[in-house]
Amino acid sequence: MMHLSPRGDFAPRHACEAQEFERYRGKLLRVERLRSKVEAAKRAASDSLARANEAPGPHDTENTIFVALFDAHCRDRETLFETMRELDEACCELRAVAGSPQSVNAASWRATVHLKGNIGSNERI
Repeated sequence: MMHLSPRGDFAPRHACEAQEFERYRGKLLRVERLRSKVEAAKRAASDSLARANEAPGPHDTENTIFVALFDAHCRDRETLFETMRELDEACCELRAVAGSPQSVNAASWRATVHLKGNIGSNERI
């Protein structure tokens, strides 16, 4: 993904565009933060499962070491699922902000201005 600095032709022209940009930016930062949180939760769940699998046998309910390690893995796994649900919700919010009519109109107007010399027209794309 290419990130552009909001300067020149891409700078917001009106206060509402600046607010939309800041709202989008906040949602994007939340998604990125949650993605890294999901990766950390995946590693934790994987490590706890490996520890449970390495426990001395037999792997049943009478082996208290295995039960404790497997319970820890279940907690890590539930943390992973909760984080994944948060990420999914944040992605939906980001898509909603990115697809709002103000964002679409502002983006098409800026693209037209930016590409005006190449298109030969000042119409909206």
